[in-house]
Amino acid sequence: MRLDSQLWESKYREAVERLTREEAQWRAVESVLRQLVASLTRAAHGAHDQVDPHIERLSAALSAGSVDAMVLETLSNSLRDALEGLATRPLRSPEERAIPITRPARTEHGSSVQAALHRLVDRIVVQPKLADRANDLRRDVADAGDLVGLATCGDRLADLVNEQRIGMQREIDALQAVLRHVAGRLDEMTQYMARELADQSTGEANGQALDASVAHEMRLLSEAILEAEDAHELRERVNASLETIAACFRDFRGREGARLTAYRERAEKMRQRVEQLETERNALQRSLEREHELAQTDTMIGMPNRLAYEKRIEAAYESWLTTSRPLSIAAIDIDHFKSVNDTYGHTAGDAVLRVIGQALLKHVRPVDFVARYGGEEFIVIFDGADEAESLQVCERLRGKIQHLAFHASRQPVRVTASIGVAQFRQGDTPQAVFERADLALYTAKNGGRNRCVAG
Repeated sequence: MRLDSQLWESKYREAVERLTREEAQWRAVESVLRQLVASLTRAAHGAHDQVDPHIERLSAALSAGSVDAMVLETLSNSLRDALEGLATRPLRSPEERAIPITRPARTEHGSSVQAALHRLVDRIVVQPKLADRANDLRRDVADAGDLVGLATCGDRLADLVNEQRIGMQREIDALQAVLRHVAGRLDEMTQYMARELADQSTGEANGQALDASVAHEMRLLSEAILEAEDAHELRERVNASLETIAACFRDFRGREGARLTAYRERAEKMRQRVEQLETERNALQRSLEREHELAQTDTMIGMPNRLAYEKRIEAAYESWLTTSRPLSIAAIDIDHFKSVNDTYGHTAGDAVLRVIGQALLKHVRPVDFVARYGGEEFIVIFDGADEAESLQVCERLRGKIQHLAFHASRQPVRVTASIGVAQFRQGDTPQAVFERADLALYTAKNGGRNRCVAG
């Protein structure tokens, strides 16, 4: 039981460390988001005399580095109120009501604030309860038509980041509470064992005292036999010694009976405690397993998500380092997916994602791992496959996607995908290989789409 409890305590500590690392990652995301919002405010400055003071105050707060969230919320609310009044206030340029943004073609590094914000939203991994809000935000970023709309999306992303961090901190607090609870139970068991050891010592001392008393009475009886002058006196002394010995045994049995009764009571209480702890452990294990499964599942499509990919690629990478078995990954992106959303609506876009996700799960090899990386992008891990073999599988997947039958508003919709493949090489890291696959993906996009390219 002690080893089992230690194992679970170790698992809880690992979970706390994982959440702490994720919180640090979210702090980094928040830092990038602050920079992005600062860029948006600089771009929007000068659009309207009534809005400029709010932008300047927000820019000053962001430039100050560490700033209270309540202060930022107040400043962003003031800016939002000012922006909402633009429709009824004269602009510097009457023919302009908002700052237009350009929508250039997607390139390797992105070429607009909108592309950068969209990519940031795509790459973050949120808790399952925040997944719907993240999906809504992703769509609104894609639909934003001006910098005012993007600034609003940036504000919502900041709220999402903060709520994610708060939720993670609550999980850390909950796990720490569990650790304290388990530590308390273990302390109870330690005290119980200490009492049992002390009780055992008491039993040994009682036995030794009985032996000493009986031995003493036997010596006195022996002396009395030698000193007795007649049978009557001998009988009297023998009876007295036997009565004393019997009293010693009665006293011993009384002390042992009380000790055994106390032992049985303690043992029964500890049995109940152990049963309760086992019940709590089983319930917590099931809860953690459910949370772990939810955290690594894209609930909209019903397939592994980016977090599941990161765990899987880390394990595959460690295996590759020791075995040198071929290892490759493929980045898959749906072509012209935004036009599907714009033309047929986000419901149709979600249906396309689900069908393609399930098709990928069905047609990869049994040893392969496929996940939704974010937005309209999927990723596949080819464990044991080199670049050439991975390209063959990707060509098959590309063909399957091309021939999927989609209909929206009773019209056929043709959907294709571009795929970038990269193999692990000496000195590579998972991030470096992903970047090569991502670059190959954009090469496929720029080369006409609906093709596979090795990077």
